[in-house]
Amino acid sequence: MKRIPLFRLVALCCLVSLPLAAANLVIVATDAPGQGLNDPTPATPVGGNTGTTLGAQRLIVFQEAARIWGGLVPSNVTIQVAVSFVPLTCTTTSAVLGRAGATQIFADFPNAPVAGTFYAQSLADKFKGSELGTGPAITGTFNSMLGSTGCFDGIFFYLGLDNNHGEDINLLSVALHEIGHGLGFASYTSQAGSFSGGEPGIFDRFIYDATQAKTWDQMTGTQRATSAVNTGNLMWNGPSANAFGASYLGKRPRLLVTGDAAVSGVYTTGSAQFGPPLQSPNVIGPIAVALSGSATDACSAVTSNLTGQVALVDRGNCTFVLKAKNAQIAGAIGVIIADNTAEPVFAMAGTDPTITIPTVLVSQADGATMRANLPATADLGVDATQVAGADASGRLLLYAPNPYVPASSISHWDTSAVPSLLMEPFIPSDLPLTLDALLPALRDIGWFLGSQTIPTTYVLPSSAHSTGLNGAFYTTDLTITNTGTFDSTFTLKFLGHDQDGTSGAQVTKTLAAGHTVTYTDVLGSLFGVGPAGGYGAIRISADSSALKVVSQTSTPPPSGIGTFGQAVPAQGPNDFVTTAFPRALLGLRQDAAFRTNAVVANATEAAAHVDLKLMSQAGTTFGTMGLDLQPLEMRQISGVVTALGAASGTSDAVLVVSTPTAGAQIATYATVIDQSTNDPRTILGDILGAFAPGVSSTYLLPSSAHGSGANGAFYTTDVTLSNQDTADATVTMKFLGHDQDGSTGAEVVRTVGAGQSVAFSDVLGSLFGVSSDYGAIRFSTDTTSLKVVSQTSTPTPSGIGTFGQSVPALGPADYVTSYTPRSLVGLRQDSSFRTNAVVANATDQPTHVDLTLLSSSGTAFGTMGIDLLPYEMHQVNAVVTALGAPQGTSNAVLVVSSPTAAARVAAYATVIDQQTNDPRTVLP
Repeated sequence: MKRIPLFRLVALCCLVSLPLAAANLVIVATDAPGQGLNDPTPATPVGGNTGTTLGAQRLIVFQEAARIWGGLVPSNVTIQVAVSFVPLTCTTTSAVLGRAGATQIFADFPNAPVAGTFYAQSLADKFKGSELGTGPAITGTFNSMLGSTGCFDGIFFYLGLDNNHGEDINLLSVALHEIGHGLGFASYTSQAGSFSGGEPGIFDRFIYDATQAKTWDQMTGTQRATSAVNTGNLMWNGPSANAFGASYLGKRPRLLVTGDAAVSGVYTTGSAQFGPPLQSPNVIGPIAVALSGSATDACSAVTSNLTGQVALVDRGNCTFVLKAKNAQIAGAIGVIIADNTAEPVFAMAGTDPTITIPTVLVSQADGATMRANLPATADLGVDATQVAGADASGRLLLYAPNPYVPASSISHWDTSAVPSLLMEPFIPSDLPLTLDALLPALRDIGWFLGSQTIPTTYVLPSSAHSTGLNGAFYTTDLTITNTGTFDSTFTLKFLGHDQDGTSGAQVTKTLAAGHTVTYTDVLGSLFGVGPAGGYGAIRISADSSALKVVSQTSTPPPSGIGTFGQAVPAQGPNDFVTTAFPRALLGLRQDAAFRTNAVVANATEAAAHVDLKLMSQAGTTFGTMGLDLQPLEMRQISGVVTALGAASGTSDAVLVVSTPTAGAQIATYATVIDQSTNDPRTILGDILGAFAPGVSSTYLLPSSAHGSGANGAFYTTDVTLSNQDTADATVTMKFLGHDQDGSTGAEVVRTVGAGQSVAFSDVLGSLFGVSSDYGAIRFSTDTTSLKVVSQTSTPTPSGIGTFGQSVPALGPADYVTSYTPRSLVGLRQDSSFRTNAVVANATDQPTHVDLTLLSSSGTAFGTMGIDLLPYEMHQVNAVVTALGAPQGTSNAVLVVSSPTAAARVAAYATVIDQQTNDPRTVLP
């Protein structure tokens, strides 16, 4: 075994909850008394951080980061993280926020996956199963001077847990970033190209140079030194991170200049945090030097006429924002700022909502080239053939500026990624709360090797064997599919309601790899709930993150023929309400036609406080409610709309569910119930605010209708839009139809006020004038905070009440891609139920989709290939029998995949009662 003591300092910052794993990260404060994490300075609680001193708040932030990472990476060895606050490098306009890395690295240890390869201490410990070294596996220092005079003046660490940092720096983001380095997202190679200890690190084996067509472990030291500054040609060669990037990143922003040969070409640019991003349609115009008298910096009123032109401005003497604003006032349609220092381009900071033209930064040399070779024309926009932050083959780019930047080069993603990625060397102010490509990269270097399963806790927030209003009697069927390659053992625990659920009854089951099982009337069949009835949450504690868990809760209609019901998926850590992730439940109502019940369930064995806030369409608050939940307690709030102060007759209300309890995990959903039929429709929680990445400004509702269906049904779709942003949102809705190229579909544009909701009843009839049709609807908006949900209904044969389902619009995180197949579970075709499946192309390119239907034992019934036109929606009726399964099949799984490189496909299924036409949504 080889060991090298190492505190690899990599400078500089996000957050997603994924399946719980076995790792236990512990923060070790190494500050002196009264310093850093021990600072006694009084502080006011903020953003879910309940600490009352500066040191306590800092510690809570790092403990939250440790909790998050502990729910992501599997290890039986406790990972200690040493943290201290010390003065780090600063200027008045910049600062090193933090530096962290593995304390030691190890090679050729017991169970090492790759010989002759160094691993970060925490990863090496994971493989060995015990500690290889002593003391903390990760060591980090963070800037104690931030915000003080001479150190990024006036910009401080934000210590809340909700990412509402404003102009300050989110310390939780920085902590997550730096722990990522300590877990192994780092190269241990010197600037001269020498490997630490003479052998590559596992990270180095995934660094690929397109010019030399080699990975770093295949190169000489001299070749690696050259490669380290091969800007734009150094990339990641790991399949997991690259697959993630292909589905996450947007199109590449581009500055194309045309003129004579000396100036023509595509230029590397830095983006601006103000004004619109580079986007389609492109901004095209002649380049003109902006003159303020004889000055070329646009720091005062521009005296040259820039109408219809792209301004060329020199950096220096004033803010980027002021330069752009002065050029805009002079008539410019875009701005190119030329750096005044020889350095890599970077993202320009600043805010000014009145700037409406795009601005980019180019290098000092490129600016000089343009200025010396005018006239020329600038094309500011996107390259539809390229992904931002990846090469043409889809490999994620690594940060390789020339000249080399110590502590930043190589061990970060390139700054060209759109949206910005967590492991870039600089923190943009709009970085969303997501770990994005970091976790897949850790998978590439081995964090999940040797881990057949990742222990995961799911919570089904509600189940029933119980009477309800208006003569209903609800029972719940629970379907579990093991999509993994190993058998899974799981324990189901019935938590009941309005009580401490820790002593609830439990049963343990095993499910073979690839198999599906349904527990009919789960409370009666597994937990012995009798005629007196009962309801409540169910916790599923599994040794695998590969389980897909969905329920169907049904009640017979008064006639006794058929059922009314809804599908409710179990929720995992990615779905829970936490201090950082409040959730919004949209489209709630209480009137003569519908009532709404809301459910909250504590997924932890510690007490938790939950806050409910009901908002009107106009964004005003009807009322609030605080709930103190016992460990594993489920609580239902019946008639939640009126319970929180709204009048009967209220529709399209928004319920915000949040928690101030550190470490809390709350499952939540709402049910909108027809007052006449008791037919329920599931409303799932949507992350509140601008938590989605910038590419999520386009959503696809895969199906809507104004037309007849089987068995006398006539379906209509209502759509609710909720703008959770602080600015008004402009939304373009495009009806794509079905079985056709949707590119030329009709469009309407609407504005949704800040914090407001808008509902469109019978959206196809009222907005698009449809008399009989169905299909997908595309929503394009200028905010990342738009939430979209639909309700599709059909009247009952008696004409009293409705049957229906709720379907949310899907975004990039939900799509089928070439790297991300999706599964639809619990499908059936028999005398009681039929299943229809929908696939919709979310791109303007032809896309091939493959459907594979699997039995409950994992064998394939059949396959179907579908060639989708641009923006085409296609519905496969009776999909179970259409793909070869016999009538009477239940517990089928439909796998939707695509071999098309740029595929983005929305998919879902509907399980429909054959007698009542009552549909239930099955999401991927």
